[in-house]
Amino acid sequence: MNAQPQKVRTTLYINKQLKKLAEIQAIRENVTLQEIFNRALFSELQKQMPSKKKKIDFIGLDLDIPHNLSRKDYYED
Repeated sequence: MNAQPQKVRTTLYINKQLKKLAEIQAIRENVTLQEIFNRALFSELQKQMPSKKKKIDFIGLDLDIPHNLSRKDYYED
């Protein structure tokens, strides 16, 4: 059984044209307007989350020779 995320009721004032476009998209996808707004908000917030990946600098590293790279070389835990 999949646990549903907890929902909370709120009131928002949004751009009238934005709501109309979201309603059209919901009809096209056969989903609720709530689903469209939840997905859009989640997607936008995910973009703003800092990445946990560590940028690796390969300058000066001879990639033809095997190297013993560890998890710490890629991620900051």
